[in-house]
Amino acid sequence: MSAAQLSLIGSLCALLALPLPRCSAEEARPLSLECLLTMTRCELEALYREAKAPACLDGCFRGLSLRRSGTKLAKSSAGTAGLLWKGKRFCAASGTLVNIWGLGVEAVEAQVCPGESWVDGKPALIMDYRGSSPIVWRNVRDELREVAPGLYLGVMVQDRKSGPKVGQFFALEAE
Repeated sequence: MSAAQLSLIGSLCALLALPLPRCSAEEARPLSLECLLTMTRCELEALYREAKAPACLDGCFRGLSLRRSGTKLAKSSAGTAGLLWKGKRFCAASGTLVNIWGLGVEAVEAQVCPGESWVDGKPALIMDYRGSSPIVWRNVRDELREVAPGLYLGVMVQDRKSGPKVGQFFALEAE
């Protein structure tokens, strides 16, 4: 799928899902990791498109996979993923990050810098694994935006010959 097609699909999702200032219309809860788990993929994409790029991050951030967000399997899927992937540790001084895995193992590094989103062309914090990570992530680039103070929504994008392919969403929360 081309970048133009991805943008059109994202725009349609955004039109259908706006506005998204809170977890739900009935509840006056601010955004949280748990709230993001209840959102559909279109809602997450619309929220991502509305959010602003964060300044460079520093320190540890708890992570949550949103792979099955908006479904009955969301919490169990996030829990299973949480046994493996715990979050990210950013080092602002070196412009890098390392992923934190189960039992405190740190592996899979990325270069971190501000850049242009492959999802919508707007500013985002880019976490580029290409050239610095194992075979599994060699063509992956994550993008991140702040959706609430200390709460970040990210999207994994694969760099393919046919063009960028948007993968799953994830969330980070300052520890």
